[in-house]
Amino acid sequence: MSSRLLYLRLLKEFRPYAWIAAVTLFAVGLAAATDVLLIRQLQNVVDALAPAHSFGPAKAPATGILAAVQNALGHLLPSDPTKAALWTIPAVIFGLAVMRMVSSFAGEYGAAWLSSRVQANLREVMFARIMRLPNGYFDQSSTGTTLSRVAFDAAQVAQAGLTVVNVAVRDSVATAGYLITLFTIDWQLAVFCLGLLPLVAAIVTFAGRRMRKLSKSAQAAMGDLTTVLDESISGQRVVKIFGGQKYEQERFDGVVKLNRQLAVKHAATSALNSGIIMMLIGITLSSVIYFALLRAQAGALSPGAFVAFMSSLMAMQSPIKNLTKINEPMQRGLAASESVFGLIDLESEADKGTRTIARAEGRLSVQDVSFHYLGADGAPLNQDGRPALDHVSLDIAAGETVALVGTSGSGKTTLAALLPRFYDISSGSIQLDGVDLRDYTMASLRQQIALVSQDVVLFNDTLAANIAYGDPAPSMERIEAAARAAHAHEFITRLPEGYNSPVGENGKRLSGGQRQRLAIARALYKNAPILILDEATSALDTESERLVQQALEVLMKGRTTVVIAHRLSTIENADRIVVLDHGRIAESGSHDALLARNGIYAGLYQTQKSVQAV
Repeated sequence: MSSRLLYLRLLKEFRPYAWIAAVTLFAVGLAAATDVLLIRQLQNVVDALAPAHSFGPAKAPATGILAAVQNALGHLLPSDPTKAALWTIPAVIFGLAVMRMVSSFAGEYGAAWLSSRVQANLREVMFARIMRLPNGYFDQSSTGTTLSRVAFDAAQVAQAGLTVVNVAVRDSVATAGYLITLFTIDWQLAVFCLGLLPLVAAIVTFAGRRMRKLSKSAQAAMGDLTTVLDESISGQRVVKIFGGQKYEQERFDGVVKLNRQLAVKHAATSALNSGIIMMLIGITLSSVIYFALLRAQAGALSPGAFVAFMSSLMAMQSPIKNLTKINEPMQRGLAASESVFGLIDLESEADKGTRTIARAEGRLSVQDVSFHYLGADGAPLNQDGRPALDHVSLDIAAGETVALVGTSGSGKTTLAALLPRFYDISSGSIQLDGVDLRDYTMASLRQQIALVSQDVVLFNDTLAANIAYGDPAPSMERIEAAARAAHAHEFITRLPEGYNSPVGENGKRLSGGQRQRLAIARALYKNAPILILDEATSALDTESERLVQQALEVLMKGRTTVVIAHRLSTIENADRIVVLDHGRIAESGSHDALLARNGIYAGLYQTQKSVQAV
């Protein structure tokens, strides 16, 4: 998408609040115009204090457009300060000050409201999209990148989108107002001043480019410094054991030296830039003052007009500088917009099913299923093109417990992940109760499945909320019953707040066994007819494993259960054990039958027994 189309799309985010944006921009423009008028009043103040004879000969009346502008200003402001009442000028200044206060507040408040509203909208839309993205996105994108998009990029989009328009309106009005002031006071002097501005602009532009280049180099050098520091500290044991202190010291000294050199260059460029600009300003001011004195002696410029002219000339530098820098926030906003809208435009999980089911019987049928993990370009991730699952067929009866075993990369986790449609199959069909999974709505299908994995995910909420997760109207009786069945009620009641106790970030306040029992309680509370277990007892101590195993036995009763087994001793009582090897089913049968066959399963089982014996 081109920069123009991208920015137009960004501005569309403000369309629902068009009238608020219009009022905000009007207030911003009015505040800028008020600043111009306040400076313009300096002429009346100085001229009212100056003796009448100091004005010199009468100035030739203006003609054309200039005369029309002067007449308009004359109706707004006191036209003859020497004849105006004493209260007139202070009253006008007070009125302008009140107008400035009101318009400034309205502009800043409106800008903050708009920016925060659009930022919140973008984050809500992004989060809604993230919750519906396919698993493939999370396989290929880091969590940090996604978090940065929501937390940082959305703020950049909202801020930059409004900032650019805000600056364009405010500083354009201010620049135009100061130019009008200069030309209405003395157009010849104004033309003389404007002739010197291109030189100043050229110096500022050159210095700005060099400073941006140095800033980028400094950022890269600082990144190198933090990298060396992080590697040296985190790997300090390796550094010590292999005697790498001298090497790391030299690396660190090198990046420190580079950072120092770049900092000095940046400071030198900034100082030289400021010095040259001040010198040019001095030349400009001295030239303008000399020329203005000649104009005053000729009666073409009063003392008040001179003060107002010089004040306007100095004040005009800031809005011009802001306008020349408007491209920087705009480019930041466009870059952030590309990231934000890129996420929003990603395709959600394919959910074209129309059938719903209240409660499934639990019959599963995997028919000639193949599956490839695909990259961002849609090509298979495996360079050899070998699928993760290769023409797998498997029927599971309602209420049957089937264990999937095999070496790492055999396809057991992939097969289990296809059941809740975390991924869609490449070919073949998977049926639930005789209906293709793709014919069910995603919500209805997943309502039939509960998951307990080795890596338990708990949310930073209460114990009760984690057990009843996903239920809009949780029942405390069902929560407690599920906790009792999962052998979690005992440790929950020992906590100070019981079921209302917070679990902390991902359950940090609980032990591994307690987290596993909470996950089992959550599955019991859901009461789904199909259960997927990803070795829930590994990495637990003996007592915790005993309690978790008892809870799992309660959970598995009457449910179709698919167990991803790593520790083969935990699935000896499974109705059937399916051995996967390189994406294909190699063996299938009971524990005793497979041991008697003396094949892959028997080899895996004997290997684990030997390791445990050691």
